Amino acid sequence: MILFVAMMFDLGLPLTVLQLLILNLVTDGAPALALGLEKGDPDMMEHPPRPVNEPIINGLMIRGTIVQTIAIAGSVLAAFLIGRSWYGSTGIGLQRAQTMAFVTLSASELLRAYTSRSERYPVSRIGVFTNKYMQWAVAVSSVVLLATVYLPFLSTEIFSNQPLGLREWTVVLPLLFVPALVAEINKWVGLRLEKRRRALKTAA
Repeated sequence: MILFVAMMFDLGLPLTVLQLLILNLVTDGAPALALGLEKGDPDMMEHPPRPVNEPIINGLMIRGTIVQTIAIAGSVLAAFLIGRSWYGSTGIGLQRAQTMAFVTLSASELLRAYTSRSERYPVSRIGVFTNKYMQWAVAVSSVVLLATVYLPFLSTEIFSNQPLGLREWTVVLPLLFVPALVAEINKWVGLRLEKRRRALKTAA
């Protein structure tokens, strides 16, 4: 989605091939395994089974996927475009803008791993630290991410990243929280709609 939008509007290349490779290793590796060890929603046994004719990818999942895609793409492209406006669209300037996009995407995916622990309930309901495996997974992935940005033999020589300073973090830090915040808002809206449907069904 991010690369498609960038190509469609001729915005330049926000992420390199190697950045996408390490991104998949960082965000889809250990956090995904930790999600597989999640206990489930606290009231999981109180809900009836899904209807037999309901598809696996239901309306709730479709809405969440669309909302999250827009939030992530918007945050990453915003980081990239701000960086490019500051440093230019060639050479080290472009690499710095791409690094801002890379860190925004990677870190936001790690935060989103927490929100993905439940399809219906916010992190405040299920608890931040109730899955110890998630803490280790995010910690290890964060170390790998920072190493690819700040260790010279990895950042500049292999991944073509540029170390980010305070100026870049003032942009990246707020943006990386956007997808997780949007996910939590989407859950809140979903719960409100579910309660309304139940109330209407009971009244009928």
